[in-house]
This record gives sequence, structure tokens and C-alpha cells, in this order.
Amino acid sequence: SVLRKQAAAAYRITDCVKLRAIATTALEHCRTLNDALGIADASYYLGFSLERLNELDMALPRLRESLEIRRTHADDAGAVLCLERIGIIQVRTHQDQEALSTLGEAVAIASRSGDQLGLAIALDAVGYTHSELSDFAKAADAFSEAIAIARNIGWKGGLATILVSMGNLKMRLGDLREAEQLLQESVSTARHVRDRWRLATSLETLGECFQIQSNLQEAASALEEAYLLWHELSQQGPAEWVASALVKLKRTQGDWDGELFWEDTILTACRSQKKYLELADHLQQKGEIMLRMQRFDEVALYFEAAMQTRWENGYFPNWKWEELRRQLCAIPKTTMKWERRLPLLSDLKKLQRRQPQLGTASLWLPIPIGRGES
Repeated sequence: SVLRKQAAAAYRITDCVKLRAIATTALEHCRTLNDALGIADASYYLGFSLERLNELDMALPRLRESLEIRRTHADDAGAVLCLERIGIIQVRTHQDQEALSTLGEAVAIASRSGDQLGLAIALDAVGYTHSELSDFAKAADAFSEAIAIARNIGWKGGLATILVSMGNLKMRLGDLREAEQLLQESVSTARHVRDRWRLATSLETLGECFQIQSNLQEAASALEEAYLLWHELSQQGPAEWVASALVKLKRTQGDWDGELFWEDTILTACRSQKKYLELADHLQQKGEIMLRMQRFDEVALYFEAAMQTRWENGYFPNWKWEELRRQLCAIPKTTMKWERRLPLLSDLKKLQRRQPQLGTASLWLPIPIGRGES
């Protein structure tokens, strides 16, 4: 059907948000028609997208449903795909031995049936599992075999993914030069097949590798592109992680304006998602940046906004209250130059500098600017 073709197309380029929507509609349609194989396909695509979007509890039933239908219809290739994704969920939920058993079955079925694509997919998952268990020799063997198969069958999208897996392993082992080469190839391959998800993953990992090597400019470039891709893909979790990494990187570079930009980016995201505890933390962090920049007239506003946000949302343990109170008391008392020269109401544009700015969105907390002013 048209829906199944659209789902397959979204699956090939790992567009998981689109895939989830299409697969949900396709599953309903196939259930109405009582189309067992259609249900199996749609359930797998939906389970795959949900796992990638970190909705593991919802993903597992869909994958198990698809696996049961595949077994009934002797669809070995489909069963391998389901087993691989179930195994990944088991690893992510710390069921390591169950994962090895599940993935071992996937490898056995793929080997017996001559399914090279399925074998490469399963071996990548096996390598990931061994890596999580710190069995690095077995992980390297599995990744190497998966890379060789992916190259041999011309599976470029999968190759990009497995190269990231091996690159991560090499970073853990301290072989940063080889890790960088693997990740650069992954980036190039993902660009070639126009897979934004895989490209974002590759760039994010490459940025981390550059950062470990103190190649900060290259790291910033890779991470900034990764952020834009995650943002385009509506992946708020990865996007926020990359933005946080960029805050730290800009701080290391001494780029205070860059640090403020990425802190503002996180603040805006926290506000839009109503993550008020994180919002309070980042308001405090922005105040600390302002303090280092000696913009003392603005520091107190951010610390006070952090306190108010915590207070209004019930996130205010005594130790945090004391920390913020000490920070407020430690701010040097200064007078803004224009206040010494002009009446307070003479230039509200200058006064605006004293109000916390959150990039594309204004602070949700009303902060009075003086007696009788508005």
C-alpha cells in the first residue's frame, strides 16, 4: 500500500518522527483489513521509531507483536529485525544477559538464512551490548564484522551507524586518531545518503572526539551542525544535550558571548517544555556567567528569577536557598553609569538591559523595574 511504501521510505532515512506518524496510520489501516503481514510491517516500523524516540515501554509490545507474526509466517528476515530492536531495548533497560540471548538468536537466524543485511544489523547490536558490558575485544570483533558486511553489500546508511559504534569504542579505548577517522567517514557517508538522523549522530560524536583532543574550533563546528539537525528533527533531548556541551565548550574557549547564546537556547527550550526545575538551574547558571563577565547590574535579576521559579514550583530545598542567598549577597554593589547621569525614566531602552533576556522569548516572571514605572 501507499502507507507501507511511505513508512519504508521514512525508515530508510531514519526520519523517526515522520515514521511514527505514518506507521500509526498504517497499523490502524492494516488492522481494519485484517492484513497480518501489513500489521507486522507497520508494528515493526512503529516499534522502531518509538525506540529511537525513547518511548521504550510503548515500543516493546509493537515489536513483540511483529515478531510473533513473522515467526508464524516463517519470515526470517523480518524476525531478525524485530529481535535486534528488542535486544537493544533490553540493553537500554539493563537486561544484559537477556539481550545477548535475543541478539544471539538474531545472528543465528540471519546466518542460517543467508541474510547479510540482517546479520550486519544484529552484529552491530551485539557489539553495542558487549561495549556496554565493557567486553571491548568482543565488541570490536562484532563491529569489524558488521562494517565488512555493510561495505560488501553496499549498505551505506548502516555503514554510517556502525562506524559511529566503532568510533565510540575507539574513544573509550583512547585511540582518538582512529576514532576521528572512523567518525569522519561516518559523517561523509551519512551526508551522501542524506540521512539527517545518522548525520546528526555522527557529527555529535565527532564533536565529542574533537573536544577530547582539545580541537575546540572543530568541535564547535561539528556540534553546532548537530544541534541544527536535531532541532530540525524535533529531537529536544539530543538538541539540549548538544547545547549543554556547547555551553561548556564556549566557556573553555573563553567565548562568553557564545556561552550566553547557548545558555539562552537552553532556557528557551526549558520554558517552552515547562521544565521549571531545569529552567531555574539555567537561570542560575546564566547569572553565574554574567558574574564572570562583571555585568553586576544583571546578575541579581537572574539569581532572583531562579529563586522565584523554584519557590513557585516547589523545588526549593534549604541547601539551594542558602546557595542562591550567598550568591546574591556576594554580588559587588555597583551603580550603572547612565543612572548617575540621568533620571531613571529618561531612557527605558537602557533600562531594558537590566531585565533578563532569554533569546527568542522573554522571561515569564514579571520583574518590576522601579516604583511607579511600567
